[in-house]
Amino acid sequence: MIDFPVSPTVGQQFTAGGITWIWDGSKWTTSGSGGPYLQLAGGTLTGPLILAADPVVPLGASTKQYIDSQPIVGSNRIINGDFLCNQYGGSGTVNGFTADRWRLGMNQAGKMNWQVANSAAATPLGFPRCMSITSLSAYTALAADSFCFFQSIEANMVNDFAWGTSGAQPVTLSFWINVSIAGTYSGTIANFANTRSYPFTFTAPVGWSKQIVTIPGDTGGTWVNSGNGGSVYVTFDLGSGANLRGTANQWQNAGLNGATGTASIVATNGAVYQLSGIKLEIGSIATPFNRESISKSLSDCQRYYQTITSWLMGGYGAAGATLYSDTMLATGMRVAPTVVLGTASYSNASGLVLNNSFVDSVALRMIITAAGTGWGQVSLTMSSEM
Repeated sequence: MIDFPVSPTVGQQFTAGGITWIWDGSKWTTSGSGGPYLQLAGGTLTGPLILAADPVVPLGASTKQYIDSQPIVGSNRIINGDFLCNQYGGSGTVNGFTADRWRLGMNQAGKMNWQVANSAAATPLGFPRCMSITSLSAYTALAADSFCFFQSIEANMVNDFAWGTSGAQPVTLSFWINVSIAGTYSGTIANFANTRSYPFTFTAPVGWSKQIVTIPGDTGGTWVNSGNGGSVYVTFDLGSGANLRGTANQWQNAGLNGATGTASIVATNGAVYQLSGIKLEIGSIATPFNRESISKSLSDCQRYYQTITSWLMGGYGAAGATLYSDTMLATGMRVAPTVVLGTASYSNASGLVLNNSFVDSVALRMIITAAGTGWGQVSLTMSSEM
């Protein structure tokens, strides 16, 4: 507290705490740069304001660290990083798609099992589901073997990364992982052509842990930065061979799954590898996982894959007449989808087939057997996966 003189005169000076004050007729002001004090009204802060803590009251001042840690809507470039959407099915041992947008890559069949686990005891706090991958044998990978879990990302979702240019931006990958064998594991960020990749490593204990990996922007390489084609692969290595592993923490001209010398899940029978809360975002700071509604997550997934459990079409026609039926899709897809029909059932009809597919709709046709009313019923799967 400063005890200023009573009834000062204009221009009167007063020194306290090493600061000289001058009375301007209505208030005391500091001379020179103003010192460490800021006036109640007016005045200019000439240096940085350092806050001791994050806000605890409404309208409280926030530190930069606190602001940087807050998630931005739409910041996650990974789709279904918490595995809540599972249109493909609940488990499997084959190479290909697992939960929506995620693929298990195995060039040696039957070495791993995957399932979407939803036991509260098996998932990290706040994530009701995880991807659980289990090794089914103790296999020593050959040099060219590939064992990995990955997602491809559309170019329009990552154009602000500006990779392949002088303005390339860093990105941060964060995720929760649970392994049954502690060790140093790895993965990669790679371009869609698999000619450029960045192997990263992380050390995981037994049990759930949160991992954060920051990856520098790539100013070299060839990247697709716009359009609805593929641009980026995010890959977790499960025990790939030497040809698909390289030097950690540097960009290189190769299509890799992981880093040399890191742990292998496929090498140990019964080894478990679980993931949830996966997030890829621009910048060097890991912000909390974006929580989205189930309907929003499902819509994002249906851009790449969706199903119709039962399509019923029918009508009246002469013998041999062709009937047509079309429907709008739940979500517009990335491109006109590849459509696969299940086994059809009929009444006075036959030949139910795909007539055409578009980004937002699908049309079928069938043939009436005899003059009169006929109908057909069939299931459909539609894929525009990359």
